[in-house]
Amino acid sequence: MARRTANPAAGFSCPVASSHTTEPGGRSMSSSTISRRFTPGLIAGTAAALALTFAALGGSAYAQETSSEKESEASSTSGGNEKDVEEESANAYVFSPVTVTANRAARSLLETPGNVSRITAEQLDRRMDNTVKELFRYEPGISVSRQVSAADPFDSAGGIQIRGVGGNRTQVIVDGSRTIEGITDNTRDIVDTSNMKAVEIVRGPSSVLWGSDGLGGVVNFVTKDPADYFRSPDDMVAGSASASYSSLDNAYVESVTGAFRLSEAPNAVEALLTVTRRDANEPQLRTARNESTPGNPTCPRDPLATPCNELDPQDIASNNVLTKFVWSPSEGNQFRLTGEYYTRRTDVDQNAANETTATYVQTGYRRRQDVERWRVSLDQQWDVGAVWLDTLDWQLTWSPQNVDRTGDRRRTLLPSGDLEQRLDSLKYSETFYEADIQFGSSVSIGGISNTLTYGFDGDYVETEYERVDITNNLTANTTTVAVAGGFNFANADTTRADVYLQDEISLFDDRLTLVPGLRNSYYKITPHPDANYQIVPGAEPREKEESDLQFKFGSILDVWGPYSVYASYAEGFKMPTAQQLYQSLNSLPFFALVPNPNLRPESVKSYEAGLRGAFSRGFFSLNYFQADYTDFIQNFVSVAGSATDLTYDNLSSVNVWGVEASGAVQFSPNWRANFSASHMRGTQQASPGAPETNFNGALPLNVVLGLNYVEPAHGLDIELVTTLQKATTRVTDPATDFAPSGYVTFDLLASWEFMPGVTLKAAGYNLLDQRYFPADTAGFPIGADATLAVQVLNPIEQQVGFGRFVKVGLELTF
Repeated sequence: MARRTANPAAGFSCPVASSHTTEPGGRSMSSSTISRRFTPGLIAGTAAALALTFAALGGSAYAQETSSEKESEASSTSGGNEKDVEEESANAYVFSPVTVTANRAARSLLETPGNVSRITAEQLDRRMDNTVKELFRYEPGISVSRQVSAADPFDSAGGIQIRGVGGNRTQVIVDGSRTIEGITDNTRDIVDTSNMKAVEIVRGPSSVLWGSDGLGGVVNFVTKDPADYFRSPDDMVAGSASASYSSLDNAYVESVTGAFRLSEAPNAVEALLTVTRRDANEPQLRTARNESTPGNPTCPRDPLATPCNELDPQDIASNNVLTKFVWSPSEGNQFRLTGEYYTRRTDVDQNAANETTATYVQTGYRRRQDVERWRVSLDQQWDVGAVWLDTLDWQLTWSPQNVDRTGDRRRTLLPSGDLEQRLDSLKYSETFYEADIQFGSSVSIGGISNTLTYGFDGDYVETEYERVDITNNLTANTTTVAVAGGFNFANADTTRADVYLQDEISLFDDRLTLVPGLRNSYYKITPHPDANYQIVPGAEPREKEESDLQFKFGSILDVWGPYSVYASYAEGFKMPTAQQLYQSLNSLPFFALVPNPNLRPESVKSYEAGLRGAFSRGFFSLNYFQADYTDFIQNFVSVAGSATDLTYDNLSSVNVWGVEASGAVQFSPNWRANFSASHMRGTQQASPGAPETNFNGALPLNVVLGLNYVEPAHGLDIELVTTLQKATTRVTDPATDFAPSGYVTFDLLASWEFMPGVTLKAAGYNLLDQRYFPADTAGFPIGADATLAVQVLNPIEQQVGFGRFVKVGLELTF
């Protein structure tokens, strides 16, 4: 839906464990060395110092503004000052933009009881970000892993992780509509960022407003409307055309947009058509190494295979089409019909799997992944203005989504010399039917203002999984067909039907705002196993039905002048997926995947508190969060009493806490600076009474600093971005888990509108060509835990951060 808002958080914490931090092929640092450089006090002090510095700078501007208020008013009355107008225009950058995801109503980011981020279209365009993997590079506490393993050689985004938890626990939506779930041998990388007005990130559980799957947070991709392209109310046609190139993966991106005003108010009709094409190859791992190193003891690949410091050759082609028709029969009443189609094809020569064994010689493995997402939605946004009803928003959506994978493997069998062809096919799809209706009412109860947001949010999802493997002996002319292989699970239908209520209560002349909320979630998943599904006695697939009541409470208090404090409590709830409940595969004598239809829903209780300051030339925010998860679902857990059976099971608990900070300040009409930071720690416990261990998902201190120079008169915009990442010193098992070292990188972003409507863009990333490993590689298997298969097909070197690369682009607007 359109009118929604966000929830934030932050936190900092405690214990120091002894571990060993190793950078493959590079330096090794003991925890004692690192702790001397990054003590807990220093970490907390860094975030606080940055926040207080920006507060002081902003506060100084606030004091100057207050002391010269009369002079400013006089200047304004006498006709204004050109410099003041210029400064006001520049300062607009620092003001907190409006979010529509956190509270299901339009609110400033600084007016929500939580930590919410918004990446704007201007930022996306300047950075020339077109994929989910690129999108969150400047968002501390949020990471997107890369999938480059043998099971997934397509270099897809591995899932968006917020505050240490990700995968299906992060709800990813496009204009409020759901996207496909991730499964073991597949991807959720099914969104293109080229047509986005904004990307809004809600940190922390959001189940009260957005339902199940918002356990760790929400990412809402908001697409552009025709009105976003019109420069004036008199424009009848507008649009843009752009092209860009990236040296990282030889990517060419072209986009063309046309916006049309077919009729004017009071019966206005507008239309939009956008087409984007992207062609690319595999990313270049400039700083990866192929020789033996401490983190990569061997690279025992066959001479016929791709070296360990390279990715298999890839050809990637994607298309994204967005169409909209917007009809406004009256002021404050809008109907919108949206059609969207996204497809991406990735072809891979998986030469990393080439090898010579005692029984065969593998000479080639051609693989293909086809990702496809359709969306058709009809929605209305109506400012009703009735006594009991302010607004009415509703949306209906149909969205079939699928990820298909095929492979063609060639082998020469030994000692016979027969030629063998193995064809594999995996088809996974989810088809969504969604209905959402939301009401907004303002009422006064006992003289107290109440703003109510309430409604119904429901959907029906059809999930289908199909796996077929065909083996052709091309010499003997024989064929064998096997079905239901891989991580097979029963097809299923899922029904969600939720009702929710939120109240924003204003007290003491709007200085105190209380925001309580409730949601009752109903969830039913019905399995439909086909004839190929392998039923395990005692674990037969059966219908699972649950309901749950979630509560949240937030508050914001204006304590003095520009300063405010907030606190919030939120609960989250997430049902198991069809794969977690019904996965079944008999691969004995090696292993067997046993379904667990008795899995319990995951839940979380989250606590947050923060301090903020909003000034005429800047802002700052500093907050703490703690999230306590129970019944956390873990995959591939050994079944008690069996040496071969694996299943999904509920962990006892996972606890994550940390601190977050952000700020911005305008030094002059041309110069501004901004920063954001996050630091987390976490523990996990497998069962009651079991020892607590470190949770690898909790990322250590990460700071992003930006220094920006703008010259509006010449259309110039330049920004230097510095990223500082602290080394990981706490992993679950220091003997077998990789702990990446700290690093610093520098990026330079620039755009120049050298003539009206024509903008040249350039960006240089990792300017010093720093070799590093992203923080989310913590826990990657190394040492004794790195089996031969891992060393061959999923070496740590392929997770290395990207070296220096550049992007250039040209955009025309009219």
